[in-house]
Amino acid sequence: MHLTFRPFPSPLLWILALGATLLTAAAPARAVSPPEPPKGLSAPPQATPMPVFELPVVNGTKARSTDLRDKVTVIRFWATW
Repeated sequence: MHLTFRPFPSPLLWILALGATLLTAAAPARAVSPPEPPKGLSAPPQATPMPVFELPVVNGTKARSTDLRDKVTVIRFWATW
């Protein structure tokens, strides 16, 4: 059995490959226009403010709408009945 030694590629080659990868991955995304609503539905003419609410949380605290101001929020309601 004969082992051969293969030289490690030059550090410059690694730096160039890494730089090309980072430049490709950091390319800015193009803005996408909002999708059209399904047939028969239309978007509201203006934004509707969220109503003020206070709900119990599982850990005993309260979730308040005022704590969510200026944050993207998904509220999921469910029941066990």
